[in-house]
Amino acid sequence: RVPCDEKMVLPSHDLIMHHNYSHSHASQQESANGLHRILAVTSIAGLFVAICLILKSRGLRVVVNACMFVASLVSTQLGVKVLQSPPFNYRFPGFVTVIHFSCVVIVCAIYFTLKGESIKTLPCSIPWRKYLRTVVPIALSQPVSVVFNNTAMGFVGAAICAIIGTLSPVATAVLSRACGRRMQLLSWLGVSIAFMGALVISWGEVTQAKAHGAGKTVKGLLFAFTSLSGRCIKIVLLDYMMAPLAYEPPDKGREVQEPMSVLHVYALTYSGGAFMSLLYSLWTESIVEAWNQLTPAIFGIVMCTAASALVLNFTGGYALADLGASAQQIIGKLNTIVISAFSVAFLGEHLPAIVIGGTALVLCGVAIFERGEHSAKEDDSESDSSSDSEEDSEEIRKPSA
Repeated sequence: RVPCDEKMVLPSHDLIMHHNYSHSHASQQESANGLHRILAVTSIAGLFVAICLILKSRGLRVVVNACMFVASLVSTQLGVKVLQSPPFNYRFPGFVTVIHFSCVVIVCAIYFTLKGESIKTLPCSIPWRKYLRTVVPIALSQPVSVVFNNTAMGFVGAAICAIIGTLSPVATAVLSRACGRRMQLLSWLGVSIAFMGALVISWGEVTQAKAHGAGKTVKGLLFAFTSLSGRCIKIVLLDYMMAPLAYEPPDKGREVQEPMSVLHVYALTYSGGAFMSLLYSLWTESIVEAWNQLTPAIFGIVMCTAASALVLNFTGGYALADLGASAQQIIGKLNTIVISAFSVAFLGEHLPAIVIGGTALVLCGVAIFERGEHSAKEDDSESDSSSDSEEDSEEIRKPSA
């Protein structure tokens, strides 16, 4: 009998074969990971190339801004995810949102002060009726869209929130149309195709997500749909302030609102949003615990997310001014494929094929929507030229009469 404490020694040739098998298996695994990393990076590059090709007719500035909008959206979401995950576990989304909004207000205040137009940072820079109809609802909806979404993920999980979030382009298009914005039938088709693509992407995310134990509750769904409503209201009102002619045609016989710059709109709306977010944070979170858990490393990550969110807010604002509410929301949905590909390349996760197919649908929807908007601009220019020619002909007839 062999004593219990005596170790069994394998023959030398068995040790060599085992070593060769382990080394071969590790090499194959490393090769597969390298291939997945290359495919993921190629997918990200192809996505941005597709955005450039679709929006090239709008000029270089619009293309660069749209790409930066998607990239900053990804970096902000990843940064917040790192902040709330181990080993940091800094779960104070309300106070982090206050910091993000306050940075926007500070930048706008510095800009208008240096320009000598500090009055534009105050509510009296626009009529009070307009302030109550636009700025106040935006200030209320900003913390709702951000904080409520984070709260919903605690009840129903990120996967269900992603599915509800796919309604954003369609809901935004319907709400903007209800408020008077005109859209071509081709643009509606693009929104519908993009919605189908976003739904496919979210379904792919759900298949990869683990079952959430007590997540499917009415309370969580209520938070998610409230967040969606707040996001749509905010986007449509911001779009109205920047492009009122798209909602109120000049032939209605009434005074049309003057378009406002992105910085002027942000100086008014984000100050109110920061204040409302602060009130919500003081009600739901502990400022003492947030301060006690704030380490130098966590502070550095918070500042990084604030810098990324600053770029996100401004590029998102200019994308809204350039493309409109619906197109901005559609392009924003492309961040899912970038995050998934980034996770494959650097976090060792798996990218479902259905997500790639959904991304193709979203890009197709963006292209169709862009074509519809381009056709609408051509029709408007033709109608303006025809009206001008009619006025000129009438002026010519008058002297002859």
